[in-house]
Amino acid sequence: MGYIVKMPKLGLEMDSGTLNVWTVSEGDTVEEGAVVAEIESEKTTAEIDAREDGVLRRVFVEEGDVTDPGAPLGIVAAPDADIDDLVAEVEGESAETPSEASAEDADSSPAQEDDARVTTDGSTAPVSEVKATPRAKRRAEELDVDLTAIDGTGPQGAIAESDVEAAAEDDSSEPTDDVKATPRAKRRAEELDVPLHTAEGTGPQGAVTEGDVEAAAESMEGEAAEAEATSTEPTGGESTAAAATDVPTERVFATPSARRLARELGVDVETVGAEIDGRLTESDVRMAAEGTTSDEAETVPGTREEERPLTGMRSTIAERLGRSDREAVHVTEHRSADAEELLAAASAADEALSPDVSVTDVLLTALSATLDAHPEFNATFEDDVHRLHEAHNICVAVDIDAGLIAPVISDVDALSLSDLAAKRREVTNRALSGEYTMDDLTGGTITVSNLGVLGVERFDPVINPPQIAILGVNTIKREVVPTEDDDVAVRKRISFSLSFDHRIVDGADAARFLGTLVERVENPWPLVIAAGEK
Repeated sequence: MGYIVKMPKLGLEMDSGTLNVWTVSEGDTVEEGAVVAEIESEKTTAEIDAREDGVLRRVFVEEGDVTDPGAPLGIVAAPDADIDDLVAEVEGESAETPSEASAEDADSSPAQEDDARVTTDGSTAPVSEVKATPRAKRRAEELDVDLTAIDGTGPQGAIAESDVEAAAEDDSSEPTDDVKATPRAKRRAEELDVPLHTAEGTGPQGAVTEGDVEAAAESMEGEAAEAEATSTEPTGGESTAAAATDVPTERVFATPSARRLARELGVDVETVGAEIDGRLTESDVRMAAEGTTSDEAETVPGTREEERPLTGMRSTIAERLGRSDREAVHVTEHRSADAEELLAAASAADEALSPDVSVTDVLLTALSATLDAHPEFNATFEDDVHRLHEAHNICVAVDIDAGLIAPVISDVDALSLSDLAAKRREVTNRALSGEYTMDDLTGGTITVSNLGVLGVERFDPVINPPQIAILGVNTIKREVVPTEDDDVAVRKRISFSLSFDHRIVDGADAARFLGTLVERVENPWPLVIAAGEK
């Protein structure tokens, strides 16, 4: 029969997903369980496996495009199967019929008429009826192209970014409307400088696929080499075959983070991947980047000029935190505490317990005890509801290549100190190795961001929505402090930065929260003893 490949829902908080790469081209055969696409949400990356054997018959979303969870990405079916019903189902999901329109929509029709735009033939078309991908809309704005004057070649006739660029260059480009080709084939043809009309289409309904373009490129190079060999004598012993450009004949598999890094560093994934035994990793990309730049003139540090567009997870992080900063009323309060007993308690627990216990583990125990006294901070704010949570699911920020993520340590209040240390180490290692799952990233009730390990003395952390507070931990440093006998002493001290949503809690509430936390940190022994006995 066949089926529609859809964007999966990677957790309840996922708003959109990015299709990083199709691991097979349109028209390629896929086996059940094989990876057909790699995607990325705001918090994680994932692979989509084929549900059954078949052929990738249709592609609806191009690489790099963002779409909603559940949106159709493509169709996998037997090579001779009729997919008209599946295509109709996709088209039905993307367009609302008149019978489905609500009364509210009918009432708003005058406003919609005001949004009409004049097309090239003098007719009018509402902006809401112009179907275009987000990337196409942004590109149209950049190039000052009228979307209503473009015929879309994307899914269900949607306007793709390539359609916008083609319209902008229409006066100087050769007409290719009569050549049916997949989006990947068009991009590959441009890379290899292959006229699409010279490639024999072997895809669905005779469409030119990426493999057809590469085959045409090989044929052109072979003909050129043969012509050169018969018309001229070789000079200097140089082989014309060696001068020919190698065209990869097999699909290169690479991790999403490796592909992102390759785009940033200007590394050709296909060329590098052809020399790698197995899946291309970030390390392979970095080594390739160093190799391609080693013979170039040395760049003076600080003088390199480059552009790094935000993509994938980094782009989503920017959007989410930007929205948090705009919507939540951020206020940050700072408070310092004596750290001598904290360090002593952590050292004693480390010697007495297994696995190793760190200062962070004792701090998390102190934070959990503070949340017991101030439950309004162990909360989320969604749909105008301040929801207090019973379990202390504390997120700990971890810096990885793709950006900052905050895996969750669940039920901290119910864990012994040994179990807490083991669980924190597990989720941190999974985050650093890229093996984390959505279960590791969802359900947090408050976040801890420790920049003290990097020597930061004070900062204003941004709230991780829908949570209402985040605790910043600053560096431990020696300070001169007065003593009770009117003398001075040098003590180790630690400071905290608590950012909170002032719409939900007040400054006095935050001050009391920090006061309790300081008390727990300066006298952690009862907490450590109690947690060690759980």
